[in-house]
Amino acid sequence: MLQKVKLNLTKLGKTEIFQNVFEKLTVNNTLSYSEKSYILAAAILFMRHYEKDKRYKTYADIAYYIILKYSNHYRDYIPLFDFSVNFGFFPIVKSLIEEELYSEDNLIDYLINLRLEEFRNPNEYTETLEQNIQSRNFIEDSTSEKAYLAPTSFGKSSIIINYIENDNNTNSKIAIIVPTKSLLMQTYQMIRNANLGKRIIIHDEMYNDEESFIAVFTQERALRLINRKKIVFDILIIDEAHNLLKGDSGNRQILLSRLIARNLNNNPSQKVIYLSPLVDNISNLRVSSEQQISSHKIHFNIKEPEIYELTFSNLRYQYNRFVNQFYLLESEVPNKYNYILTKSLSKNFIYETSPRKIEAFAKEFSKHLSVIENDDQINNLLQVLKKEVHKDFFGINYLKNGVIYLHGKLPDIIKEYLESKFKEIKSIKWLVANTVILEGINLPIDSLFILSTRKLNGKELINLIGRINRLNNIFNTDELNLDKLLPKVHFINGRNVIIHPFSNIGTYEQFP
Repeated sequence: MLQKVKLNLTKLGKTEIFQNVFEKLTVNNTLSYSEKSYILAAAILFMRHYEKDKRYKTYADIAYYIILKYSNHYRDYIPLFDFSVNFGFFPIVKSLIEEELYSEDNLIDYLINLRLEEFRNPNEYTETLEQNIQSRNFIEDSTSEKAYLAPTSFGKSSIIINYIENDNNTNSKIAIIVPTKSLLMQTYQMIRNANLGKRIIIHDEMYNDEESFIAVFTQERALRLINRKKIVFDILIIDEAHNLLKGDSGNRQILLSRLIARNLNNNPSQKVIYLSPLVDNISNLRVSSEQQISSHKIHFNIKEPEIYELTFSNLRYQYNRFVNQFYLLESEVPNKYNYILTKSLSKNFIYETSPRKIEAFAKEFSKHLSVIENDDQINNLLQVLKKEVHKDFFGINYLKNGVIYLHGKLPDIIKEYLESKFKEIKSIKWLVANTVILEGINLPIDSLFILSTRKLNGKELINLIGRINRLNNIFNTDELNLDKLLPKVHFINGRNVIIHPFSNIGTYEQFP
């Protein structure tokens, strides 16, 4: 029976009418009334077969994509509302009601609002049904080692706070292990704002023989404290835990594994929490064969990226991962700089690989931008950098055009300062950087331009794309824009092969 279902739906996907209508929907061409009815009926069909067998997750994904694209393009939110209610995408439901984009009779609206209150997180955001179930099960799970695996921006910070609040040991020594110094400061701010009633330390030199504390450490600092003071941590919270899987990551992977093993040796009853958006098989996180790690995973993401590609021959395509197809949009794009300018939104991230290439691109790109005049925030920033860094710091010239560049060779204090200014100053529209922002750094990014995929595997690509339009920037703002659920990702100078990792995360023909 399941094989018959597979063959029927595969046959549907290969029919000429489906291919034509699906292409028109993808590239935002106008659909006739009959085509609208057809594609929505196809979405219902995909959804029904997912409901019969939950292994067919990609059917639910493609149904959601069709409905989200349709509702946003035609501003007809009835299908999106119905899907979101039935599938538990409650942040969307809440936003549609609050923005009066969908309305039922008063009784039904009242009942739905009562239901939504059940999914309001203490941190004032609404959870999806799956997020609510998994996060609650995670907190209630009493096993020594457990993992919370969820797409980027699906409540990892709340999980850390809630777990610490539910810790019954008032004398716990807790270490939150982050991979980079930039993420360390961001996590420290989050913990401090939560008022958890424990001293917070961010460097091993800050330890003063406290019986109880929360340490926000890199793996290096945690190991130093163990070695210097013979400290035993009661709880290790491993952020970005997929770093344990990076066979080519050198020191970081080795030190992180060593930290877990050494603390376990000193404290066999330690509790270890693993947090990651990228781990598929939880057993891969084990540093010893005896470990048993329970997993709490969120499978569905309510963001579905729109993928574009500008080739070397200046052809512009749109890619659809569900049918693994490129659709030609334009045949004569002037150049990549013009393309980036015309496709840029309010805040844009331009990804390049090496520090040398980052600085070279920032220099050349700035030549295509006008100088920002009479902006007090920009002028104040320039004066600070001239005084505190150097009057000839390269970044000063590019800031005059609204461009910031970041890479690992910049001193941490300068990098963190510039990150904060990218958030604060509206006229700084472009950030040129590499993997320095992959590790959980929260920046407002509306669109992504990828100049090279060298050294980026498929999971890192997904993590990078997850940085665009974080859910709190969609739903916790004064101005709702559901188009942000379809974040824009542009590959520059591709060859129709660089984005194929997306075909591996589910076409409608891939089955369990």
